[in-house]
Amino acid sequence: MGLQIERQTLETERLVGEKTAQALVRAEALVPGAGRDAIEPLLADANLYIAKADLQTDRVVIEGVVSCQAVYRQGEETTLRALTATTALNHVIDIPDAEPDMLCRVRAEVDHVDARYENGHIVFQIACTVRVQVTALSPAEVIRAISGEDGLETRYTKLESVKLAAESSEMALLRDSVSLPAALDARMALMDWMTVEIDEAAPDLGGVRVKGRAMVETLVSSGAPGRPAVVVRYPLALDQLVELPDWLAPGAFAEAEVRSVQSRVEPAEGEEGETKLVCEAELRVRVYASVTDTAEALTDIYATQGNALSVERTRLSLCSASNRAKVTESVRGTLLIGENAAGVGTVIATLAHPAVGEWRVENGQTKIEGVLEAAVLYLPGGTDRPASTESEMPFSLTVPLALEEGAIVDIQVISAEVSALMSDRLEMKAQLGVTCESPKREEIDVVREVAEGGPVQRRPGIIITWPGCDDDEWSVGKRYGVPAAQVGETGAGKPIVLKV
Repeated sequence: MGLQIERQTLETERLVGEKTAQALVRAEALVPGAGRDAIEPLLADANLYIAKADLQTDRVVIEGVVSCQAVYRQGEETTLRALTATTALNHVIDIPDAEPDMLCRVRAEVDHVDARYENGHIVFQIACTVRVQVTALSPAEVIRAISGEDGLETRYTKLESVKLAAESSEMALLRDSVSLPAALDARMALMDWMTVEIDEAAPDLGGVRVKGRAMVETLVSSGAPGRPAVVVRYPLALDQLVELPDWLAPGAFAEAEVRSVQSRVEPAEGEEGETKLVCEAELRVRVYASVTDTAEALTDIYATQGNALSVERTRLSLCSASNRAKVTESVRGTLLIGENAAGVGTVIATLAHPAVGEWRVENGQTKIEGVLEAAVLYLPGGTDRPASTESEMPFSLTVPLALEEGAIVDIQVISAEVSALMSDRLEMKAQLGVTCESPKREEIDVVREVAEGGPVQRRPGIIITWPGCDDDEWSVGKRYGVPAAQVGETGAGKPIVLKV
């Protein structure tokens, strides 16, 4: 009759390559009215938005926009001024074996911003990190059943192949306003920074409904005595439908990138009118569709009678799982101000950027360590002229997930509050949002082809064998050509008697 082989095609996700690159970009803006007065930058921030990632043969061409903003003081003034600047990011990352039809994921973040005054301009130096991951979907054929001969011993393994099948994105425009108290005497919005938290990505009619919130912090200049500026914190609701085929929606997850955020102060109209702070933010909401293929694959086979078998094997590379975890954790510590900085009286605003140093797995969890780079805007004791200082605070977080090599770890500062402990040190309390994505990639040997050879050659008799530490009933049965069920329980140093 001969061997009857049934096959199944399994689509697998293969990691073609991933790379992390550092980029340093420069932007500058003209300082209006700058003359002989000293210009002192006090606070600076930047946002990196990836506008396009072009996957080409053996490389990824990245185009982005870096938006910078700074708050500064001019001469002996006690008021704060602000300006903005933009520049382009153009970067090429080499990924060998990459092809245009593959799937490419790009993640970028600003690590550090330095602002200084030069010849009538404020010059920004922005250090960025860009991460690129390229994957490809490849069909693999496995044997799911084999029959036609007596005396076949077979071993099967259930394969699960998790893969990113598609992606889709939409631009979301968020707009809202908040009333400001009259006692604040708000003048203008100086600076904005924002974090986005996604709470839900659920299937909806026509795609995936992404819900969450964007937390905005705006530094507003004030005319109140002894208060040159104040931070106003308020949320913007995110509710965006991203189009996606219905059959892909159940396995989808979402990410959001900030393209721009801008606030303005609208003065009160009339005696009873309220001063309002109006904010507009533009986000790109991206949805990735993840699906799972399953198959029962033949991983080993041998014959106990009839003809011997010729077995050809192959190795499959696949992503067997994609684990995600999201946690929010509070950290606190002490910031020391610089030796030449003026003593701290009242803190006005704080900007903090996280930098991950290392992470390690302990007892099924991952401990992440790093530092928070904080820039603090404050009023020194006994004066109304704003000053600033920069410092670092170490942090440690625990994520309830054992991260694999190549895992993606994103940390953002949801909020940061600083208060003066003494004139030369500050206490910072920060709430950090951590999102981890850890694909589990495996290489599994399966049987690709089976053919019949000559008759099984063996002498009848009784065999006494002592299994090794790595032996089980399958390996012993295959070695002596007897059914695995006949071998029974195995143990190192325990003799087994087989009838051949």
